[in-house]
Amino acid sequence: MKLKRIGKIPSNEDLKKYLQQRSIPIKFCYPKEGGNKWHKLRSNNKYDLGARELTAFKGSLPDIKTVIGAQPVNLVHLGPGDGIEIPILFETFMLKGNAVYTGVDISEQMIYNTVRLNNSYFSDINQLWYIADIEAESNLELICKDVKKDGAGRNLILLTNQGVLLSNPQTLENLYDSMQDQDYLFITIEGDDKDKRGEICSTYDLPEVRSLISVGLQRAGYKPDKGRFRTIFNKEKSRVEVYFKPANEQEISCLTSYKPKEDDFIRLLKGSGFEIQFMRFYEKVHTFAVLCKKEKQDVQSKL
Repeated sequence: MKLKRIGKIPSNEDLKKYLQQRSIPIKFCYPKEGGNKWHKLRSNNKYDLGARELTAFKGSLPDIKTVIGAQPVNLVHLGPGDGIEIPILFETFMLKGNAVYTGVDISEQMIYNTVRLNNSYFSDINQLWYIADIEAESNLELICKDVKKDGAGRNLILLTNQGVLLSNPQTLENLYDSMQDQDYLFITIEGDDKDKRGEICSTYDLPEVRSLISVGLQRAGYKPDKGRFRTIFNKEKSRVEVYFKPANEQEISCLTSYKPKEDDFIRLLKGSGFEIQFMRFYEKVHTFAVLCKKEKQDVQSKL
């Protein structure tokens, strides 16, 4: 397995800058031991968020395949984690011709876990692996162009189970910049349900989630047992927020995860320059599955 590194992975010096704003983004938790902590979380049957989004992922893939058609397409999988989606993905999408599966993650350990746990699926396919921070400007654009050099002429970008990434506006900007007219973007994301906000928040109180968040706290010099965690649903911003309160210090924001309402989500996607090709809300698991393309611009608007 060959890994390509694109751009800079956030360092402890970068972490200090965020900490000045009382924030430790979750991306500082994933490298190294965080990759194994994520695998432990995904293995917990009480991790309902993962199960809910996997339901939407599996249920919508046949429709996604129908919409994008039979021509070869590269699969650009953002944050595959430990590869739990891989068997489902390859049951639906058979890579044709020179099409490539591409895994992109900020954590080298997560990439190794994905390959180790799904080795049989990767034995006979073209594959590329990138270590990159896709929240950083231009990294994803470089990757998507690189994939097409040896792969098919179009990409299907998978941003699944990534409410944290979508809580950062830069993510959609980077996705838009990385796409051409023939490319598609597939998103699954847990949505807001005012009657189930307690259920939604409870996932973030699991010991395995706090263990993962603690990696970032420890990198910043904090002892997680010398403070307390707090999880809230921010109704104004439609997102879950997790905070850590060290003794005798202000709270630190450790995680934000976007949980949109349908109308707000549609406005966000359209306002970011995307055309919705397919959208379904799985009410029982309050989760969206959406397929987008870049909105076509007429020649007049480009001038």
